Amino acid sequence: MQPPPISQAEIEARISDHLDELLQLWWAEQGASKPRDLELIASVLPFPHGEALRVLDLCCGPGDAGRAIQRLYPNAQIDGIDRDPFLASICIGVNRRGHVPGGILVRDLHDDGWAADLAGNYDAVAIVNALHWFDMSRARMVLNDVHHLLANGGVLVFAEPVSAEAPFAPGFDAWKSKQPPRYSQENWERFWSRANAILGYDHTGLLGSRDTNRIDDHLSVAGWVELVIKAGFGSADVFLRDADQVIVGAVKAT
Repeated sequence: MQPPPISQAEIEARISDHLDELLQLWWAEQGASKPRDLELIASVLPFPHGEALRVLDLCCGPGDAGRAIQRLYPNAQIDGIDRDPFLASICIGVNRRGHVPGGILVRDLHDDGWAADLAGNYDAVAIVNALHWFDMSRARMVLNDVHHLLANGGVLVFAEPVSAEAPFAPGFDAWKSKQPPRYSQENWERFWSRANAILGYDHTGLLGSRDTNRIDDHLSVAGWVELVIKAGFGSADVFLRDADQVIVGAVKAT
């Protein structure tokens, strides 16, 4: 994305009195099932709840996944990375207010050096609706990087859009068309129009166009599992598959 016309410090200052309002609008934009998904992601981490985990919330946005994990693991350190300085600033403000330990960095995962400032040796990495924005080649590279960032025995848990395998697609799509939609354009516009007003410029105009070769929702469950296995993970499991997305966990073999 293009750099904003103001510094990140100024972004943080302009949104500081609007954090709760922005979070409420963001949660509405993310859909009613998002809290369930985040609770599941946190719940399946195979560690004692009192453990001082080191967690990376990758493409963290406002930081919902990291904070869901921190609620179950109050001694955890939650680091975050996002390419958008505005969304990262919401995460910084909310985490600072809630005394959530960890650092938030603005980095673009299209850049090969995005992980250079991270210490690594994470117990867990969470990714929510981010990998599908990349093409297959870049998604493989990101997952390879994630594998290197994890400690032996560390886990990756991610949620991504998904499609049915070809033989089942017609029937599945017909069933899906009858389900309540996860997202609405109205909620997207409500969040971003308010964000633009608070920031004082058109932030959405900086986000850039979507990659026409992105994965989007074209991978099946088996495709996502295969992707993480090829990145070097020793085992994987599927925890949820609904009309829109799949939640997968994978372990870095010791």
